[in-house]
Amino acid sequence: MPDNKLQEINPSVILTHQEISETYQGPLPDPIMLEKYKNADPSFPERIVCMAEDHNAADVRTKNRISLSNLLIPIIGQIFTLALGAGGILACIYLAKSGYPEGAIAAIVGSFSPIIINAIKGLRHNK
Repeated sequence: MPDNKLQEINPSVILTHQEISETYQGPLPDPIMLEKYKNADPSFPERIVCMAEDHNAADVRTKNRISLSNLLIPIIGQIFTLALGAGGILACIYLAKSGYPEGAIAAIVGSFSPIIINAIKGLRHNK
């Protein structure tokens, strides 16, 4: 504004500026906020609700997958440990009957050492 225009403004007039910020927490805004979205576009509230439902369903699926994997991983580990031990025993028997006692010992030690090491690690963690 040029200086001469500033002089024409009435000094008793006070200019104010007000800024309002609204926030919400959670999957859905409060009803007043949804109404404001509806004023902008009538389809916004329904779209927001659908988006929140989709997000919630994805969150539930993710938590279910995590829970399932937390159950299955220890079971699978035990099955593989059992298979490793059984394979070591079978290899030991086969090698011993074939006349390779050193190979039989190596098969037993090789197959059971990871199991023994994990057992020792488990004892350390429990202390």
